[in-house]
Amino acid sequence: MALFGEKMTKEEKQAQEIEKMVKKYHLDDLAPEDLDTVKQIAADLAGNGLISFGVTLSGKAEDVAKLSYLSALVRQNWLIINQLSRISKQLEK
Repeated sequence: MALFGEKMTKEEKQAQEIEKMVKKYHLDDLAPEDLDTVKQIAADLAGNGLISFGVTLSGKAEDVAKLSYLSALVRQNWLIINQLSRISKQLEK
């Protein structure tokens, strides 16, 4: 981890972003194997940030709308993953 103004590596930045996403969507109490999969998905999605920024700058309303809908679907999927995990834990009891 970078201290005192040292630059973070690309991997450190990506790991930090993934951890933020896990906390943001309350995915921390997933089973370890599921959490690994979520982290892989989050890493894949992190690469799309530049694409979305470029689309937003292009100003095409259709593209911005599509991106907004896709973003909403991704959020819904995180919510579904979280809910399924809670259901699974309840069934195990």
